[in-house]
Amino acid sequence: MSLDSPTDPASFRREVEEWFEAHAPRKGSADDFSAVHIVTGRSIKEYTATAHAALATSLQWQKKLHGAGLAGRSWPVEYGGQAAPAWQDEVIADVQGRYGVSTKVLAVALEMLPPVLMAHGSHPQRLRYLPAVLAGEETWCQLLSEPDAGSDLGSAKTYARAVDGGWAVTGQKVWTSGAGTADFALLIARTNLDTPGQAGLSCLVVDMSVPGVEVRPLRQMSGAYHFNEVFLQDVLVPSDALIGELGGARAVLRTMLASERAAIGGGTSARSASQLAQLARTLGRHDDPNVRQLLASAYTRERVLDLTGARMASGVAVPGGGSVTKLMYSEHARLSAEAGASLLGAAMTAEVLPHAQPWLDRLLFAPGLRIGGGTDEVQRNAIAERGLGLPR
Repeated sequence: MSLDSPTDPASFRREVEEWFEAHAPRKGSADDFSAVHIVTGRSIKEYTATAHAALATSLQWQKKLHGAGLAGRSWPVEYGGQAAPAWQDEVIADVQGRYGVSTKVLAVALEMLPPVLMAHGSHPQRLRYLPAVLAGEETWCQLLSEPDAGSDLGSAKTYARAVDGGWAVTGQKVWTSGAGTADFALLIARTNLDTPGQAGLSCLVVDMSVPGVEVRPLRQMSGAYHFNEVFLQDVLVPSDALIGELGGARAVLRTMLASERAAIGGGTSARSASQLAQLARTLGRHDDPNVRQLLASAYTRERVLDLTGARMASGVAVPGGGSVTKLMYSEHARLSAEAGASLLGAAMTAEVLPHAQPWLDRLLFAPGLRIGGGTDEVQRNAIAERGLGLPR
């Protein structure tokens, strides 16, 4: 496929649609992997195997997109892109969303790392890392939250002690997605013990393969594994791994978390209107007026979320947009999971129906979506203060 020459949006969209029609599986088909990023397992062995399989599938698709010239088209050429207009990325994302594909396993690398490096990283850092993630050659995770520092990252205790040539990092991180498969991590650590809060924190790149890094999968209340805790013991980080200024984590975090919230809000793990409709048909309740109201509400929430995301992607200023979509997404996940539980009733926990388990998992996972990337309360504060200009 060749998209090198300038073209109008309609022609470009037609070319992209033709490529996806020829190379991407349709949603609902046997080859559909749009949910591959929902990595979970009932045992550590199962979870680890699922994580590696999901990564392999996602990287293969990313490499196919890259080879076709459909990855990061608006990125600068020197960083692996084609310096195309930003609207071309939006068209590609819109078309991709209609097919049974996903790159959400690579969300940190593709959606969070680039804004951070573009805003705060050095030119050598961008040259080193951005082309590799765009080509599907390297993966990333985030090392942010700690047992005593969740939404309040200013309380982080992981310490980066200055040594010759860089830092030696010691501490513990928790609730890290993809830690067992990531090549690198964006780490927030305290580089100044005498300065409290975020002013004493810095952002560092950590090679997840070096000595001193230990990843342990975390068992959740559903009984399954999905996240990880990461232990760091005198992990050596070179001086050129500092992103931004020393002690400048506040600015980096602002960029990182805004990107994370937008990524969560644009996710698919809680998108369940079609699954709810299928569940209602399977249970023979699709003609029940009350059930139809549940389905209509779920569909409406998803459409509003999609349209809000489309406005943001098109460049329209949405005050506190990342927090808006993240809040909408977590609320949609909660309400949809509750709707599924309402349809199934006691069958959800009695294990008498084969399709009950996924809805039980959704119900137990939904509270986590209201915490990850900043709690619902944090999002409401961000919308009020940064979006609406209200006093703190």
